[in-house]
Formats: sequence, structure tokens, C-alpha cells
Amino acid sequence: MKKSFELEFNWKDYFIVSENFVRQKEHSEIEFKESFHSPKHKDKKLHKWIASFANANGGLIIYGVKNNGELVGLKNDKLQNFDNKDLSQELLDYFAPEIEFELFIKKINEFKIGFLYIHKSKNKPVVAIKTANNNIQESDIFYRYPGQSRRISYGDLRNIIEEKQKELNDNWLKLINNVATIGVENIGLLNIVNGELIGSQNKLLIPEELLKKVTFINEGKFVEKDGAPALKLIGDVQPIDSNKIIQLVENKYHIITHFELFNSFFEQQLDTDSAKEFLRRVMHENTAYYPIYFYISKSTLNQTKIAELLNNEVGNKVEDIKNRFRLEKNNSSKFKIGNITTGSEAAKKITKAIKELKENKTIDFKSIDTRELRYYIQAITHLKENEINKTYIMGVLKDVYDNCFNQSSTTKSFIRKAICHIDLILFGKNFYESK
Repeated sequence: MKKSFELEFNWKDYFIVSENFVRQKEHSEIEFKESFHSPKHKDKKLHKWIASFANANGGLIIYGVKNNGELVGLKNDKLQNFDNKDLSQELLDYFAPEIEFELFIKKINEFKIGFLYIHKSKNKPVVAIKTANNNIQESDIFYRYPGQSRRISYGDLRNIIEEKQKELNDNWLKLINNVATIGVENIGLLNIVNGELIGSQNKLLIPEELLKKVTFINEGKFVEKDGAPALKLIGDVQPIDSNKIIQLVENKYHIITHFELFNSFFEQQLDTDSAKEFLRRVMHENTAYYPIYFYISKSTLNQTKIAELLNNEVGNKVEDIKNRFRLEKNNSSKFKIGNITTGSEAAKKITKAIKELKENKTIDFKSIDTRELRYYIQAITHLKENEINKTYIMGVLKDVYDNCFNQSSTTKSFIRKAICHIDLILFGKNFYESK
């Protein structure tokens, strides 16, 4: 779990205050703001600043400080009473991938000062997925420069791309070096999520119950090869008849890919045991936006069992799934994209697409252009339960996924929201009503 920045934060490590003035100027990791405004404010500059910090090295937006560094403190309780989920939702609406932040208040010389800390994104670049007046245009990438946030330069964008490639190359090089040291014939690959160990000659499936008892030793020694890394398994391993192993492999998913996670939903086919493993798999994905309510409905797990599962898992998306449950419990419109009441050309297009979907029209998604495609995807997020023909809409989602998912990161984000909307509408209600 990510450490809380607030708990470790000491403002004296970041700037000096003398005679009620911050003696540092605004720079690439600090921005001063005299007052705090709600993220629903028409001026979306806050979103731009946040995205720029996430694409650089992270940073602080400090509230209650004038541009010249003078401490004036927060003049009201807007920040103190602010619910972070409002800003989280606004950022999800305008940017992908998700931006992580923390908002808190500290006292400095008797002044209440607000701090918005933006974590450096682990999956750069963060890209705007829709337009918000003149400050944000779809596909914008913002970057933090000394004292200002603006659209990224070619050089910095190239650095981000090269950094990602270097990280990937370093990981491969480290893996290859380990393989060369140990010997290919002695290598096995352990999937620590589903317990599958694949070697050059044998395949071992570690049950979930035993997987919880496994202890991994980062540094150890074999007697035969001094200094070679060791893996120690602690638990009672009973021999299993080979025929049972074969039957187990045939009846259950053991390598759960991105495709299986979505396709099981489109086809509405998933056995009870695999459904639980699918939900666990999402906890270790790079996003929590999969049809989790469908998996839950097939797993027969109730809310208590789901809570236990979330508390026992160590996946990087466990907290995100918990937040989804919190935010979606009483919000069936959580994933709605686009406003159809404005009378704009886009609103008319979305309304027309909604009508076609309600009439179960056949739509050729293979040849549709990107803009028209997004009108249909947005239309899906406006459908209500009584307007959905399950067989038809699953076919539409599968068609969109198969033909359009990899067009761009923006389109991918839109499609995920459409899938999650249908999942929430059709299966979320039963989950929240269960005990």
C-alpha cells in the first residue's frame, strides 16, 4: 500500500518561513494559491495544474499563501469540509490514467495552510480525455515547469517515452541476467496471483489456501550453488492424482488475461470458482475499471466475504476497488459521459445514438470514425436499466471492444466506463442490496 504523504510530511523540509513569508519562490514542485475553490468551479486551471505535476515529479499546491509568498491562511472552511471524492471524480472525467493526490491542512505560525499533494504518476503520460473550455483540450498533455504549468514540450514528452522504455529494458535485462546465472533448465515461472508454477518439464498449481502460507525469501542460498537466489515454500503439500490436476486445468481459468476479464462479461459465462479468481485478478491489474459486479454475482460472495477478500489481498488496486464501492453505492450515474441537455451538436448526436441503442439497431463499429464511435459509447453510459436489452448490449460492447479498444488511450477509457456502467446498472444493484 502506498505510504501516506501527509503522515510523513514536514513543511520545514520543503521551504523556509520567515516573518510570515515563504522565502522560496514558486518552482517546478510548488505552486502558491491564496484561496481554495471547489473543483466544480468553471475555471479548470486546477485540473491542469494537477495533471502537470503528475506528469513531472509530483508536487504541492499550497493554499493560504499569496503569490509573493506571504502567509494569509485559509479564510473559510471550504477546504476543511471538502470531500476528496468530488475532485477524484472530476479528474477521472477529464484525465486518464488516474491521478493520485492527498489534501490536508497544517498550521504554520498560527495560520491554517492547505496542501494539495499530487503524486508523480507511475503510468505517464496523463492525458486529457475531454475538453473543458480554453484551459483543457482533448489529448492535451500538461507538464510542470519552474513556476508554471503548460502543455508539454517535445523534449520532455520524448524523455517520458524514453524513461518508460528504459524501465522496461532494465526489467528485461535483470530477468535475463538471473536466467543466465541460474540456468534455463533450472528456471520456473511462478504467477504469485493465481499460484501457477510453470517449469521446463512440469506444471504445479498452488491452491489459494496454500498460496497464503507461502513465504518468499528475497535473499537465500542453495547448498549446490552458493549465492543463488532461493524460494522457500512453507506449508503442507499433499500429492495429488495427475488426472485430477488435468481436470482442474480444463475446468478453471489459470492464466487470466485482459481478454478473459472482459470477454466473460460479454458472453455472460463464468463458473463460480473462476469468478472469485477474476475478482482477485482485478485487484492486481493496472486499473480497477472492470465489470466487478458481474464477477461478484457469479462468485456468490456476499458483502462480508468481499470485505474479507479485500482485506486479505495485497494488490495495487485493492484501495481503488474499495473506493468504487463507496462512490457507486448510491450513484447509478457514476460513469455517465457527456451532457445531453445542452442542445449542442454533440448532445444531439449522443441523443440520436441513445435512440438507436434503445431500438437495438445494428451498428457497424468496424468502419465507424472515432468521433462517431465516442457518441455511441457516451450514449451507452446514459442507458437506464429498463432501456437495456442485455443480449443486445453485450453484443454491442463486445463489438466495440474487439474493434476499437486499442485505438487510443482516450477511447480505451471511454469503453471501460461504458462497460462499468452496464455492469453497475445490471449487477451492482443486487450487490448493494445483499447482506
